[in-house]
Order: sequence, then C-alpha cells, then structure tokens
Amino acid sequence: MRRRVLTASALTAILAPATLRAQNHGHAHSGNEVKIGRHEVELVVRGAQATLTIRDEKDQPVDTTGFGATATVLARGNERRSLEFRPAGANRLVATVDFPVDGKFRATVALRGPAGELGTGRFAIDPAR
Repeated sequence: MRRRVLTASALTAILAPATLRAQNHGHAHSGNEVKIGRHEVELVVRGAQATLTIRDEKDQPVDTTGFGATATVLARGNERRSLEFRPAGANRLVATVDFPVDGKFRATVALRGPAGELGTGRFAIDPAR
C-alpha cells in the first residue's frame, strides 16, 4: 500500500474553502459582531442611529419582537451615556445617538429577550459617517 503525503499548499487548498464558510456563516461580516448568549449581535453606528442586528446560533435572523437592549456608551470626555434600543422590524433594534464620541464607539450592550436578560457584549467600533 502506497501512502500519499499532502504538502502544506495542497492541504491549504483543501481546507481554505471550508474555513471561509465557517467564518462567514453565509453572510458578510463587518467585524462589529459579538456573541451575546446564543445570539450573534452586530452593532453599526451611522450618523445619529445605532442599529443592533441579531442572528441565532444557526445564523438565521431573529424576530426582535419582544426584544430590547440597553447600552452604556463612553461619550466625549469619558462621560458615560445610556442608549435604549427598541425593535425596528425584522431582526433589528435601533437607538438614537444624540451625543458625540471621541474616536471609537465603545459600548457595553445588555440584550433582553421576551423571557428576560440574555447577556452582555462589549463593542469598540468605528462609527460610519
């Protein structure tokens, strides 16, 4: 019986597509995601609006009816401010950002579901202009 030895480049060619599928979960990731409980939560801040997009462990959109979230944000001058997120259809929660931040948007988000607290996650993202 003859044994075959795979080179590193051959092994990479075989494994790379599976690795990319596992990392991308079938949709584009922006790097603004954290795991909160069993949910994958993405935070995007654009202008005066912050949006949380929620997907389940199978990477399916979660109906956010009955969901909410509170965020503690580090505003300009190291002042702590709070945001209250409300359902905005589909798998999104939104909040109005009515204060400036210096540099990155740093937030600790507490996610709530219909049955109560689901967990917290920390974000440090660049706001979209």
